[in-house]
Amino acid sequence: MSQHQTTASLPNIPPLGVSITVLAGEVPSQAASGQLPEWIKVTPRGPVQTRDGRSYSFSPENLVARFKSDGIDIPADFNHAIPFKGGRGEEADAIGWAKELQARPDGTYARMEWLDKGKAALAARTHRYISPSFHHDANGEATWLHSIALLAAPALSMPALAGASTGGAAPETIPEALGLDPSADDAACLAAIVARQADFVSVGLYADTLAALNAANSTIAELRTSARRERVSALMEDALKARKIMPAQRAQYEALCSTDAGLAHVASLFAVTMPGLQPSGLDGHIPNDGRNDAERPEMLAARAARYRAGEAASGRTLNHAEAIRFAHENPTAGR
Repeated sequence: MSQHQTTASLPNIPPLGVSITVLAGEVPSQAASGQLPEWIKVTPRGPVQTRDGRSYSFSPENLVARFKSDGIDIPADFNHAIPFKGGRGEEADAIGWAKELQARPDGTYARMEWLDKGKAALAARTHRYISPSFHHDANGEATWLHSIALLAAPALSMPALAGASTGGAAPETIPEALGLDPSADDAACLAAIVARQADFVSVGLYADTLAALNAANSTIAELRTSARRERVSALMEDALKARKIMPAQRAQYEALCSTDAGLAHVASLFAVTMPGLQPSGLDGHIPNDGRNDAERPEMLAARAARYRAGEAASGRTLNHAEAIRFAHENPTAGR
């Protein structure tokens, strides 16, 4: 009995670099005892050439060694259903399993365990010819068997191959598309694909992240708007208390503060604006409460000019508005 475990299913995508060939090797007919053939020839030995000029080479010893190393039985099917249909995600059942490979002088032989569908086809002689699917390297050397197909009719006689295909893909272009050396094998190509997949995220995760980011941006915008509104309110209140604007002007200045740049501009404008209203006493404050609010304009201007001149002598340059504001807030300045 074979130590290999039969696989119940096969990958949906055929291995890279798998060639499907049509060999005109015929399955032996049933023996007189009625038993189906246990051993069948699945590849020739040595170099062969396809009808379209491509060359391949088979080393039965290498194929046997790889089979033993993998420890996986090789499936048999009808008309290469496993690499073709399986590669498209369609159902493709096995009709038998190669339980053992053997290197012989004329090629590679497989000891078969036939399932019911395979037994029926062989008994009826509806599929009499062998066609292996195999992986090969850049030089056309077969490296391992992928599957074994039973066919109804071949095109040429042994050992020539009637035709070859690559399972719907051009293997030599795959390493190039992945940025690998053209001689890269399946393992290298698979590793490159896995590495690239690590750079991607699922559509669901992307959508969730985008939604969370949009929500966070919305919250930040609301916080900024609220903070600006508080700053604008405080700026207007200070300007009203300092009598730099009248209540009727507040809405206009608030409109100018609708952006951060506008708020900064109005704040700088208020900083250099002198009070334009005299206290009325209606708010409970007594005029001339110690800040010299009752000083006549010409006296304030003269005192500011003296203060400005003194500061210039000390090396500090002030404009007239700054000098007026400082003199107004400091009754002793410029005296």
